[in-house]
Amino acid sequence: MNLYQLVTLRNQLQLAYNTSLIKQEIASNHTRLTELIKDTDENLSTKILDITEQNTNLYTYLDEITSQVSSLLVEIQSQIDELATKLFTNNYELELTCNAIERVRGVRKIAPDEQFELALTQRINLYSNWQYPALEIGCQDGEWTKYLVASDPLYIADSFEEFLVSAVQQFPELYQGRIRKYKIVENCKIKNLPDNQFGLIFSYNYFNYLSLDSIKQYLNQAMVWLRPGGKIVFTYNNADLPSAAAYAESFFMTYVPKSILLPMAESIGFETVYTYDHEPAFSIVEFQKPGNLKSIKLSQTMGEMKIKN
Repeated sequence: MNLYQLVTLRNQLQLAYNTSLIKQEIASNHTRLTELIKDTDENLSTKILDITEQNTNLYTYLDEITSQVSSLLVEIQSQIDELATKLFTNNYELELTCNAIERVRGVRKIAPDEQFELALTQRINLYSNWQYPALEIGCQDGEWTKYLVASDPLYIADSFEEFLVSAVQQFPELYQGRIRKYKIVENCKIKNLPDNQFGLIFSYNYFNYLSLDSIKQYLNQAMVWLRPGGKIVFTYNNADLPSAAAYAESFFMTYVPKSILLPMAESIGFETVYTYDHEPAFSIVEFQKPGNLKSIKLSQTMGEMKIKN
């Protein structure tokens, strides 16, 4: 079986066998039967007691089946892990293939999905405001930069100078000079960014093509860049979803299961605030730097900003 089939089977098996409601009913049956014994003559109470014991034995039977299901899930996960081993290595190769701007424009695209985009804009609207600076990583041509203009100031970063220019040109000239542009250099570094300044770090369809190790490097840097209480929100290829696993297996996107990403981020010191998964392969995650977000700004320094038509 391929990775898509194995992940599908694992996820469906996890949903297919759930004994919680059955066990609740068994417990209720036990309570009701026990109450009946109190007000029943000895002959009938003995028979009810026997039924009660058989009812209790159902727990043992269910536990045996649950154990079998658990063992099967372990076996399936082992096969998933074996196939995924090569993907962790090949993720670096996938990063290197996108080294030309036109290739990035042609390959790094997420199919439009209204529900997914609404969920993402809602997260941005919660945190993008004039009280705090924001940073966008991987701005490309500025498709999502326009949703961050409430932040003051706004920083954008990308591996390509052309993207930085393109993202800025969509805004009026007066505002263009206020956007601070940074180049992403080798090893996922963005040099000379201020520490402990950002209320929001955002990235759309950029981490989807980064290896788990590269994402870890960005998270380590984000922990330094963010203010206490600041958030980092990004999309990624959650390979715990079957279609996302297929993307990884075909080397379209990288292999970054949520079951690995979240513990990794939390080991760095982040708190998981929000996760969102929408079939077939749309995923958002939001982490917070511990602390309370505070600002010393008393008012906004610039009026409303409108996008060029």
